[in-house]
Amino acid sequence: MLSFLVLLFVVLTAVTASIETPFDGNDNFGFPFRFYTIYGGKRSFYPPNEFSAFMLLIDVALVYLAVWLSNVVLVKMKKNMKNA
Repeated sequence: MLSFLVLLFVVLTAVTASIETPFDGNDNFGFPFRFYTIYGGKRSFYPPNEFSAFMLLIDVALVYLAVWLSNVVLVKMKKNMKNA
């Protein structure tokens, strides 16, 4: 289950990433909460890249919860099919 959780988290983060630095924008990573931002573009002041460990933990917890809930539902569905 842990490997599926990590794979799902990586896929969701990669698919929902907003890569806009080639167009003078910012790169944002994280689903559903953005936990990492890379600032790009031409600026007179370059702010440091932002990383939020709290948002990362929330993202990981939500993915874990989704996987756990889907497992519970699938087990109940299998149990109902066996009893029917």
